[in-house]
Amino acid sequence: MKQINIYAVIFMMLLWGMQSCELQSEQFGDVDTSIYPTTANDARDLVTSAAYSPFENDWYSGIFGAATGYFIDVDMATDYGYCSWDDGGGWNRLMFAQWTPNDTRNVTNIWYTYLNKISKMTLTIDRIQPVPMDEKLKAQYVAELRCGRGFMAFIQWDMYGPIVVSSLENLKNPMARVILPRLSEEETRDYIVTELTEAAKDLPYSYKKGDANYGRFTKGLCHTVLMKFYMQTKQWDKAIAEGRELMKAEYGYALLPSYIDLFTRAHEKNAETIFSIDCKEGTMENGWYPHVLPSDYHVAGVWEGGGWGGYKMTWDFFDTFEPGDERTTYIISEYTTKANVVRNRENRGTDGGNCLQHGVIPLKYALEPVAGDACDIDFMVYRYADVLTLLSEAIVRQGNTVTDEAIDLLNQVRTRAKLPAYTAGDFADARDFLDKLLMERAHELWYEGCRRQDLIRDGSYIETMRKKCLAYGQPFIATDDYTRFPIQESIIIQGQGIIEQNPGY
Repeated sequence: MKQINIYAVIFMMLLWGMQSCELQSEQFGDVDTSIYPTTANDARDLVTSAAYSPFENDWYSGIFGAATGYFIDVDMATDYGYCSWDDGGGWNRLMFAQWTPNDTRNVTNIWYTYLNKISKMTLTIDRIQPVPMDEKLKAQYVAELRCGRGFMAFIQWDMYGPIVVSSLENLKNPMARVILPRLSEEETRDYIVTELTEAAKDLPYSYKKGDANYGRFTKGLCHTVLMKFYMQTKQWDKAIAEGRELMKAEYGYALLPSYIDLFTRAHEKNAETIFSIDCKEGTMENGWYPHVLPSDYHVAGVWEGGGWGGYKMTWDFFDTFEPGDERTTYIISEYTTKANVVRNRENRGTDGGNCLQHGVIPLKYALEPVAGDACDIDFMVYRYADVLTLLSEAIVRQGNTVTDEAIDLLNQVRTRAKLPAYTAGDFADARDFLDKLLMERAHELWYEGCRRQDLIRDGSYIETMRKKCLAYGQPFIATDDYTRFPIQESIIIQGQGIIEQNPGY
């Protein structure tokens, strides 16, 4: 992953060199393939830039960035998300479902910044076709690009609904101004499924720690995104099939024995990880620490203060954890400031960014020594516990019956957290099971981008946000349309009536 930006710069230098030496007009969408790419290494570099650079987490860069990334956008807009910063109301509108098409920082930004990356991947598929190289390797590179397109399309669809996808013909004629409409809902769904299904055919099952290609896309990632898509579209039979696929021995996935080890440097790239961002100090830095830690928080020799204390988990949600749940290990509900003031439930403080006034601190990643503010523990995107609990849910939703298998799948995750196993007698009916399972997922996967999807799939998102607004004395304006975010207003204006806004905005 650390090669992405380097080769992107080299590629642009090649283009600039051609222009400055020959003094000829350059079509922005054209690349002279007699010059670049011409070798297998060129193809790899081009694919790495096109397919992987959008999926970074490097401070403010990448769709998984700690500041403006996909996960933080969707998690803030749930019952546990809270931000202590006052930025003119933007964060407030996000966490209380009051957003508008003009909230560009954390509402419309994912569409505006990243949807066009699908076009870059499409062009790259075309550009590497003439390269003389091993055909099996070329097929894998094409599969990585198609996985990237399907993955990006799923994220965009999850947030905004139907997307815009340009044809190769249009992309190769960039000087012709063409405004493309959004695909239909059915066309968008077909695009996601087709790209991920075809990509999976030519990708390896998974990579293990130490593999040279660790961090590149895999069959496991394709099937995980497909499973999430089928869950959101309530195609329970297909979601079950994807879950069972991911349980096959060929993938090698398994729960890490200890939840506490999951988010540590020593245990990153473990068998539970399906896809993560390979973070390294000075190269790809996970900026989570300063976003959550208060400026007066310190651990001698590890963290000496300087955090911004923005992101919190609400006290109301924190109180839903059962006593003894190990998943609260990296949630800080009490700390001593550098001035020896104890912050806790009784003495929360009044400065939201430097105390526990608005909620507890979702540290998430083990606090380990770093040279600066950055965390270099790999940023978790998808892991096997997510798959097991989704499979459990799909089984119950499909038959409206609580089965032994569904209970066992749920218990694998629950008992790992040092909580007592459920028995069939613990559930009054299927609805009771689903309520308990969705809360288990919330406790297991906090700040991993799952809660909003879970609540929307369950049909309880709007009501959950209504209760959050009521608890905090906030006006509740969300309608059923707020299960999708709006498109940025400037895009709608530029679309001249061809690109339509989402309903309700």
